[in-house]
Amino acid sequence: MDKLKVLCFGYNGTNNTGSEAKLLTTIADLREALGEKIEKIGVLSFGRYDLRRYIKDENIEIYPITPLGTNGPLNLLRIIDEGYNILILSEGSTFIDHFSDVFIWIFMLAARLQKLRGGKVVAYANDCGHLKEHNQRGLKKTLNESIDLIMLRNPDAKKRMEEYGVKKKIHLTADDAYLYPLPDENYRKKILNKLKLDPKKKPIITLALKEFFWWPVTFHLHGPEKDLYVPTAYQTWTPEGKENSERFKRELTQYADYLVERFNANILLVGMEGMDCPVSKEVYERMKHKSEGRYIPSHKYDVNDIKSLLCSSKYLVTTRYHASVLSSSAGVPAIAISSDTRLEAVFRELGMTDLYVDYVKHPNPFPNVENLYELLLDKTDKMVKREGELRKRILKADGDFVSRAKKNQEIFSEWAGRTFK
Repeated sequence: MDKLKVLCFGYNGTNNTGSEAKLLTTIADLREALGEKIEKIGVLSFGRYDLRRYIKDENIEIYPITPLGTNGPLNLLRIIDEGYNILILSEGSTFIDHFSDVFIWIFMLAARLQKLRGGKVVAYANDCGHLKEHNQRGLKKTLNESIDLIMLRNPDAKKRMEEYGVKKKIHLTADDAYLYPLPDENYRKKILNKLKLDPKKKPIITLALKEFFWWPVTFHLHGPEKDLYVPTAYQTWTPEGKENSERFKRELTQYADYLVERFNANILLVGMEGMDCPVSKEVYERMKHKSEGRYIPSHKYDVNDIKSLLCSSKYLVTTRYHASVLSSSAGVPAIAISSDTRLEAVFRELGMTDLYVDYVKHPNPFPNVENLYELLLDKTDKMVKREGELRKRILKADGDFVSRAKKNQEIFSEWAGRTFK
């Protein structure tokens, strides 16, 4: 058979720790499944940052692309027209629209363009959210007509996609970031020493925070640098959004100081992606016990660093799905503060919905919770009382997630063998 060219398209190049972990494990899967059949791998990059920080192999071609503007759909068409045999939709949030319609549209456009030029399309361990009605119709048409293999990472996503009218077979797997390896002990010690942390002497508690209230994302050619999301896309603030953002930061600062005092702990403020960094940094700088805090921005720490720190933590309080995924192999007890289906799905599978906070519904700028600080104190008490049981529960579930994640490669390999004889 002829050799294959494979193009991966996800939310990459934005210093998003979770998306980059998923991309790296997906590329590893592709290489294992196809071996010498691969002629070339390409990666589409949304962001304004250097993806070479993660993609060290110079043989993998990186194509910068922005959602709109001169480097948008026309450039996407040009790249796809280079003759890639398979388009891999590698982003976990491919079929989610709560942050912006544009992202689901550009993923669906890529699938349709690839199909029109005679190539194959694979949805690789994606999620599927509560979509707007017009996006439900678009998803139904795109998946039924343009996507050849569908793998979803949780039962909730599979159920929703079937409800939206997708008739093709949907394989239930798991996020391949569950396969991301824990760095060795020497690596972990080095990063801990760099931050002057010793979890044997003083526990580490990680807060992985994001900004819930800058909505919507708007698209125009120029705007304030501080509000730049990705090229041509800018964050916007309503008066209510600004007020509730301030309230969130105030309550989380109070909670971080509480954790220091209750557990004599070091607190890590982890920005899992670029847009998380301002809120994480501000909470860190406001802490009364700032000397016990550490600010960990995704542009200065990579997946290996953040995986090491998450797995060294005693507890995790996260707004980010992939912080839960990357800490899973260490069985770290966790509380989730969420705005969408991603953390909800994993906490449901873990049987930990009593430690899940349904905080805000995008793009609504108002929180569902009257007093987040008090609620977190209650959740913390529950987590501490159940600590031993939670560690066992998460470790057992991690084994199941890893087994399911390995199915991505197995299913893809079998499909590719049938499709490209």
